[in-house]
Amino acid sequence: MSTITIVGGGVAGLALAATLDPAQHDVTLIERNPGFSRVPTTFGIWPFALAALEDIGLEGALCERSLLLTAGVITADSAGRPVTTTMRDPGVRVIPRPALVALLDEAVPRSVTRERRHVADTRDLPGDLVVAADGARSVIRQHIWGDAPRDTGVIAVRGAIEAPPDAPLDRMYEFWGDGMLFGVGPDPLPGGIGTNWYAAARRGEDDPERALEWARGAFDGFPSLVGDTLVRATPELTLVNTILESRPARRLVSDRYVLIGDAAHAMSPNLGRGACEAMVDAIALGRALNEHGASGAAEYERRRMRAGQRTRFASGVMRRLSLSRRASRVFVSLASRAGRDRPRAASK
Repeated sequence: MSTITIVGGGVAGLALAATLDPAQHDVTLIERNPGFSRVPTTFGIWPFALAALEDIGLEGALCERSLLLTAGVITADSAGRPVTTTMRDPGVRVIPRPALVALLDEAVPRSVTRERRHVADTRDLPGDLVVAADGARSVIRQHIWGDAPRDTGVIAVRGAIEAPPDAPLDRMYEFWGDGMLFGVGPDPLPGGIGTNWYAAARRGEDDPERALEWARGAFDGFPSLVGDTLVRATPELTLVNTILESRPARRLVSDRYVLIGDAAHAMSPNLGRGACEAMVDAIALGRALNEHGASGAAEYERRRMRAGQRTRFASGVMRRLSLSRRASRVFVSLASRAGRDRPRAASK
């Protein structure tokens, strides 16, 4: 029986622990703050991640605890003209982070040993394999791979509030303008949490109270939905984070150490795929280890190396575009091109 130590009990670590066969692996899961989430922010679960969850029998439970997003609207402004594109039926399910963590946690076999502690030195960690699921600031990646994530210079402010007025039940809005971005999610989310909102800019404040005060002024010229949302936001249900981005990784496996999730490819949140890529990493690794033992780590790297790095890169491109001073101009160009490419109805 192989021994596997997982460092990090977030989405990636829990998904891996839920996938590993307890008859084949002796698993230890180390997490400093199990289940910790002060603010119920949300994740978008795309179809490819839902398919991975189906492989381990969790698709149905996730659908029961999530909301199907039927449309997403991105609006930019060019010379005072609102320019909007709508993504219909994307197949994305929206779920609060606490609900997703609870779902994955419930699926972890009781045979898994749980340790609640901080890992400061990776050299003393036991196991035939040590899996880094410890996030963007991964201690294992810093110690073994010798690099740290890059600060993008962008501040993200996120929160949960009661429903803003006139927000459609199943629609997500995102507004781009003048180097800033603001999004409002569908309402109500499962569990009666209300709705989520998020903002990003290349400057801001670093604590919730000051960040909200800054945002209410900085986004004053945005549509009324933005102002209505920020009026209802409170510091107690607001988070402020610097967006970090991993440097390109050439390998996901080094000796007995393996990277998954944000430790492998921390990315900007602009495509809404970070949690999805983390779960797909974890399930792919777990299945490879179940099939091939510890040597399955090499198969995992072969399958997941490019996919995660491509999404990391694309998310960075979208971040730079959405926060660019030229965002509106580029947006108009893309919208016009999409209109020209759309098939025309046959003339009668």
